[in-house]
Order: sequence, then C-alpha cells, then structure tokens
Amino acid sequence: MRHFNIIAYTELIKQTIIGIFVKMTNHFLRRFQDDIKKHIKTITEQILVIYETVKQELLPTPKKSHYTFNLRDIWKVFQGICSAS
Repeated sequence: MRHFNIIAYTELIKQTIIGIFVKMTNHFLRRFQDDIKKHIKTITEQILVIYETVKQELLPTPKKSHYTFNLRDIWKVFQGICSAS
C-alpha cells in the first residue's frame, strides 16, 4: 500500500459549481450583449440538472466500467457553447 496514493475530496455543493461555471462563462462571453449574458446563470443551472441526471442514469457498465461522469464533462458543454460564438 505504500506505493499507492489515495486522493479524496468532498463533493462540491451545487451553488459552488454554479458559481465556478458562471464566472468562467462570463469571461468567455464578455463581449456579448447584456440580454444574452443575463441568461448565463439559468443555462448553468439547467446544464447542472442534465449533468446530475446523466450521472445517475448512465452508470458504469461492465463494457465501460472505467468511465464515470465528472465536472470536465460539464465544461465540455460550456466549451461548445463558447466556441460557437
């Protein structure tokens, strides 16, 4: 066991995750008009709802036992939104 590292962390609460992604998205969409930027928090909350559903419904299978959904998957959605701009 001395050759293995154990990394543990507590799950972030929903408001913390929303705060992180709202700030990052605000940065990428800073040149947009205010009527678009006012919806960023709502979009973030809805993406988080989808993420939670996917995390609960698409559990690892014997064929894909190595993959679990994480916050990087949420960021990929935001990258798609930001790069489309």
